[in-house]
Amino acid sequence: MFYDERIENVKGKISRNAIFMSFVISLMLGIIHLANIIRNSHGNKHFWFVSLEIAICVSTLIVLAIGFIISKLSVKDERADLIKNAFYNKASSILIKLILGVFAFVMPIALYIGKSYNFADQGFGGIIFVLLFIVGVYVVFSFRRNDIYFNYSIMDSEHYYKNVFKNIGKLSLYALAFLGIAIISFLGLLIVKSLSSTIILKIILEILVYFFVSFIELSLLYLLYSFLEKCSYDCENSISKSTIISLLITIFIYAVYTACVIFIDSLPISQTSATQLVSILSNFDIYIKMTLLIFLTYFGYEYQRLHKNKLLNAGCTTILLSEALSIFIGQILSSLIFVFMPEIISQDAYIINQLFSFANVFIGDALALANMVGFVLIIFALVKDKLINKAHRLVIGAFAIFVGVELFLRTQIDTLQVNIYHFIVEIIVLCYFSTLVACIAKRTKK
Repeated sequence: MFYDERIENVKGKISRNAIFMSFVISLMLGIIHLANIIRNSHGNKHFWFVSLEIAICVSTLIVLAIGFIISKLSVKDERADLIKNAFYNKASSILIKLILGVFAFVMPIALYIGKSYNFADQGFGGIIFVLLFIVGVYVVFSFRRNDIYFNYSIMDSEHYYKNVFKNIGKLSLYALAFLGIAIISFLGLLIVKSLSSTIILKIILEILVYFFVSFIELSLLYLLYSFLEKCSYDCENSISKSTIISLLITIFIYAVYTACVIFIDSLPISQTSATQLVSILSNFDIYIKMTLLIFLTYFGYEYQRLHKNKLLNAGCTTILLSEALSIFIGQILSSLIFVFMPEIISQDAYIINQLFSFANVFIGDALALANMVGFVLIIFALVKDKLINKAHRLVIGAFAIFVGVELFLRTQIDTLQVNIYHFIVEIIVLCYFSTLVACIAKRTKK
C-alpha cells in the first residue's frame, strides 16, 4: 500500500463536493418531508421519520463550516490545501459511519410506528438511496475524470483481490456494529413500549433481513467495482474488458428481473397482488441502475482517452443524469402531492392512487425518453468517429417504433404487462449496444 499526495488532494476536493451535495439534497427533502408531517401527522412520534435528513443536514453543515474556517485561517499554499483536503477525506468517512449509525438507531422505531400515515408511505431511509445514486454517481464519475482509483493504494499489490476481500471483511464488521446499534435501540423500545410477541418477531426479522441483504448488496457492488478498476488499470485496449463485462452483468440482472416479473404475471392472482410481489424485487432495479451507471462512466472515460467526442460525452451524461435524478424526482413529486393535497388524499383513496400512477408513468416516460436520446447521441458519436457503419443511425426509427408501440399498449392492456414489454425492449437495446461496444474494443487499440 502507498500514499499519494496528489490523489489524496483530488479525493479531498471530491469529498468536499459530495458533502455539499449531500447537504443540499437532504435539506430539500427534509423540508418537504417535514412539511408533510406537519400537515398530515397527528402525533409527535412521526417526526422520527425525518430524523435522518436532520442528522445529515446538521453533520454536513458542521463539516463544511469547519472546512471553511480551516481555509480562512490557513496560509494559501499547497501545504494548506493538502491539510484541508485531508480533513474532508477523514470527515467524509466519519459522516458515512455517523449517518448509518443514526439510520440503524432510528430503524426499529420507524418499523414500530409503521405506515399508518401518509408521510410514512414515503418509506424511512429513502434519503440513503437518493444519496447513493446522485452522490455515488458523482464520485465514480469524478474519479474516472481525474484518472484516479478508489483502490489506488492496493492497485499494484501482488495480492490485490486478497486486500479487496479484507476490505469486505471490514465492511462485515461495520455491518455487525450497525446491527448491534439497531438491536440496542430495539431493546430500549421494548423497555418503553409493551409489544406483543408477534410484533417483536416481525421487527427483529425485518431488521436482520435488511442488514443481511444490504451487506450482500454493498459487498457485491464493491467487489464488482474493484474488479472493474483492476481490469481498467491493466487494460491493453482503449475499451477494457471490464467495461464490457459490466454491461453484460447489467443485461443478466435485467433478464433475471424480467423473467421473475413474467413468472409473477402468469400466476393466478390479481394485478394488485402481482404488483405488490413485483415491488419486493425492487432491489434488482437498484443493481441494474448501479451497474449501468458504472458501465457508462467507464465507457465514456476510456473512449475519450483516444477519441475526443462531445456527442458521446453528451450521450453518457444524459443517461447518467436521468438515472441518477429519477429517484430524487420521484421522492419530490410524491411528497409534494401529500403536502399540497392532504384533503383530497384523506377523502378519496382512488384519486391519490391515480395521482401516484400518473406521477410514476410521467417519470418513467421522461426517463425512457432521456435514455433513448442518450443512446442515439452515443451511436451518432461512434458513426462520426467511423467506428460503426452509418446504417446504425437508422436505430432512431426502431426506437421510435418501440416507444409508439408502448404508448399504444397502455390503452389496451394492464400496467404490469406494459412493464414486461418495456423490460424486454430495454434488454434488446442493451444487447445491441453490448455488441457495438465489443466491436469498438477490438478496433481501438491504445
